[in-house]
Amino acid sequence: MSTVLLLSTPHYIESGDCGYCHDQKENYLGIPSLPQEANPPKSCTHITIGTFAHQMGTYDYSRFVNRGFRRLGRFLYKGDMLRGCCRMYTIRTNIDYLKFTKSHRKILNRFNRELNVITTDTSKDHVGLKLRDLIEIEAKCGGKFYTRFELSGFTREKFELYKKYQVKVHNDDPDEVSEGQFKSFLCDTPFLDEEIEGTPEQWRILNNWIHLQPSERKKHGRVGPTHECYYLDGKLIAISVLDFLPCGLSSVYFIWDPDYAHLSLGTLLGLREILMCNELGLGDYYLGYYIEDCVKMKYKGNFGGEILDVCNEAFIPLTSVKDFMADGRFFTAAPKDSISAIKEPELKLERDPIRWDFPVVNVTQQMYGNSEIYKDAVTHSNTLRDRYKLPTPLLPNVLPGAVPMATLLNWVEAGEVGPHSPVTVLTKFGRVKEIKLKNLDARFQCSYLNMLRLFGLDVLRDAIIVHQ
Repeated sequence: MSTVLLLSTPHYIESGDCGYCHDQKENYLGIPSLPQEANPPKSCTHITIGTFAHQMGTYDYSRFVNRGFRRLGRFLYKGDMLRGCCRMYTIRTNIDYLKFTKSHRKILNRFNRELNVITTDTSKDHVGLKLRDLIEIEAKCGGKFYTRFELSGFTREKFELYKKYQVKVHNDDPDEVSEGQFKSFLCDTPFLDEEIEGTPEQWRILNNWIHLQPSERKKHGRVGPTHECYYLDGKLIAISVLDFLPCGLSSVYFIWDPDYAHLSLGTLLGLREILMCNELGLGDYYLGYYIEDCVKMKYKGNFGGEILDVCNEAFIPLTSVKDFMADGRFFTAAPKDSISAIKEPELKLERDPIRWDFPVVNVTQQMYGNSEIYKDAVTHSNTLRDRYKLPTPLLPNVLPGAVPMATLLNWVEAGEVGPHSPVTVLTKFGRVKEIKLKNLDARFQCSYLNMLRLFGLDVLRDAIIVHQ
């Protein structure tokens, strides 16, 4: 199912400018006691591990999302869960996880009053509107409120709303909110042309699903990047930047008009998209990153759902691990009745995540607070260098969510990768060539090993790597 995947070599970017905590944390590491062998930063540091995806299919991106990556335009990124200042956890949910609360009902009632569609009984015994009433409200409002799915392209109207949102909600400098920024972050994509463009039938079903029979709604077949534009009284009031993926619906970014803050559009339209996932058979709703100690990101937990444990390739109910993430800490889970060995999980990045719905305990401090795993990783790295003449990867030797050095060494010893491995490269002259790893320069060899650890063997076998 993989398509032509074209990736640049990755970078490990350390910055003193975090948009979440603004570099103000006193306890900024992933665990309370991180050994010196882990090379922790001496001050609060935002860390991004990222690469540019010049081309990929939605199937490829589904795999990346389920390994803790997100995209902003063509840039794929994730954090260092041990050393970075903020723990960014992939969170997803669905209608079964959602608890429709009193607060949600108030927001829905307020929206209904704005549109004046359903007459509700205000008596004490009346339970009020339910989530599915959103469909009736929209279907019967006579076009006062509607949405339009469209290509993820630039328009002046969309940019002006984006700028207004960034300035008034996020306090950005107006002079720094540019058309180029909007295009590169929220319009440009690495997906295939046929996925970007879709078909007339896909767009027809998406733009009329509210009015279609349940059986017809699920025939849309859409995969690819999409802007869903929300209109009230003919005015654009919100934009949901979405990726329709084989694994579910991924929310890239949400923009809303501050003049309509009274409608709580972020929560209202989040509820609507969870409902839409159910009605259209889209699968799980991926909300991006959840950060336990950041108000701007913690609200996503109000929709319920699951958190990705990157070390175990498992999604675990938020309710089971919420306490593990208190004070912005990193967690690695283990079954409650197991005795976990003090070593890195044997991560190979060969499968989609599984669901863990059994009791778990947090073993992070026992595992990543143990200096021996860092010493062992250095030993494995030295073996790769001395015995197999491979350079030392620049990523930290111990990095949660990346293939451990022990596994990388096992691959080399088993002949699955090594100096004679063929690497498909896009050269600086624009030619695609297959070159043995040993014949590439040391810097590129190092980058290739980094990519193996971040993406796994299966992905790299199918990828073309840009030689920069």
